[in-house]
Formats: sequence, structure tokens, C-alpha cells
Amino acid sequence: MSRRRKGKGAPHAPEMDERWAVSYLDMMTVLFLTFVVLFSMSSIDAGKYEQLKNSLAQGFGQEETELNDLNSGIDAMEPGPEAVDAVESSGEMAKPQPPQTAAEKLEDIQAGVQANLTRAGQDSAVEFTHANGALVIRILSGETMFTPDDASLSDSATDLLAGITPVIEAEGGSVVVEGHADYRQPLNYETNWELSADRAVQVVRHMVDAQGFSGEKASATGFGSTRPIEGQRDMLDRNRRVDIVVETQDDAGADAGAGTSGASGAATPGDPDSDET
Repeated sequence: MSRRRKGKGAPHAPEMDERWAVSYLDMMTVLFLTFVVLFSMSSIDAGKYEQLKNSLAQGFGQEETELNDLNSGIDAMEPGPEAVDAVESSGEMAKPQPPQTAAEKLEDIQAGVQANLTRAGQDSAVEFTHANGALVIRILSGETMFTPDDASLSDSATDLLAGITPVIEAEGGSVVVEGHADYRQPLNYETNWELSADRAVQVVRHMVDAQGFSGEKASATGFGSTRPIEGQRDMLDRNRRVDIVVETQDDAGADAGAGTSGASGAATPGDPDSDET
């Protein structure tokens, strides 16, 4: 029987193969770099992103290249303060406004006329009242509008109407001009009816012919001496006056109401029946 050699045929200890660790480390490196890139892109910092881009390029053996900066693209997509203000402003302009009522339009007309006459130093010649849903612009001083027994407009009268007519026209208002006379018997007219009606017609003609007011929205009527200012019948110059009754409609088209004279008594300039109401 042969003698077995010592150690012959004994099993060897397995050798440790650690090549998997290389692949594992490569994978971990790639994941780390991926998260670093994602983190850097989430921060809007052009300088840091440029440094990271160049570092990665050098680490992978590439030359630095001039690439479009992603941060600049992000900045371009984000609206600046000016753009935000413009959007907000356009949003406010596009927001529908409630319809303006007739009363609000009359208030705007009064404010506009008052401002024009104040600038011209003529605000003391008029008085504003509201009656039956209409605005009454009462031109009180006969010295401003007419001389006694006459219907011709003075220079002051045309200046006064220049501050009134454009405001009414801009708001889409219509007017009924009411002419008045003092109680004395006129010399150039048969009665105060003709004199007061002629004064109203002259005012309407000037508004339409000289200042471009719509003739379809204007009418004239005369009251003679039948409607003096209450308690001021003997103040002759104040009763040589005209009252401009302004009516308007709201944006929904509803009537604002009849004027103080009433639509049925109004007559347009040139109408042969315009002497009396």
C-alpha cells in the first residue's frame, strides 16, 4: 500500500474576486455626478453652472465648448417685473366694467363743464340743478348772453358755450334749450314769446353750426316771461337767460327721464311752431 503524500489532493481555499467592486464604484460615481448636475441645474446661478460644466468636460476628457447656457434660457422664460406689470395692467383693462348709469353721466357732464368754466373764469355765470332726471345748466347773467330786447349772442356767450357743448357731446347727451325773457314788453318783437324762443334757437344754432353738436339731439323752446327765477322777478338781467336742459341715457339704453320743459313742448330750430310752447 503506497503511502499518501501529505497534503496531496487537499482542497484549496477559494480566491476572492473583487472585480465587481470596480463596476459598483463606476455606477456610484455616475449616480453621484447625476445628482450633482440635477442639483446645480435647480439653482439659477450662471457662474456655478459654467464652472460645473467645464469641470465635467475636463473630467471626461473633453475640451471646453461654448454651449448655450441653460440658465440663460430659464431666465428668459421667467417674466420680469415689467412683464408682470404689463400682464396685470392688461388684465385690469380687459376686466369688464359695469354699465355707466344716466345719473353718473350727468355727474360727469357737470364736473366737466364746471372745470372748463372755472378755467375760463366764467363759473359764476352758471348754476347747476337737477330736475326730473335731467341736469339743468342755467346761464343766469343776461349781461353774459344777451342785451335787452335782443337775441344775438355776445362774445362772452360763445365763449361760455364753448366750455359746455363739447362735454355734453362727448357723453352722448341731448339738450333742450329753454329761452326766457324779463317781463317788459319788447320793442323788436311782438311778444316775449318770440323773443325768448329766438334766444333759445340762437343758442342751439351756435351749438350745432359752430361747435358741431348733433342737430338730432338738440331742440329749442321759449317760455316768454312766464317762468322768472323764484323771488327774482324784478332782476331783469338774470331773467334774460337760457336754461340748457341736458338729458342722457345709461349704457343699457334706458331713458334718463324727461327734462323740465317736457319733450312734447320742445321745437327744433327753424320750425315755424317754435315760438310758443
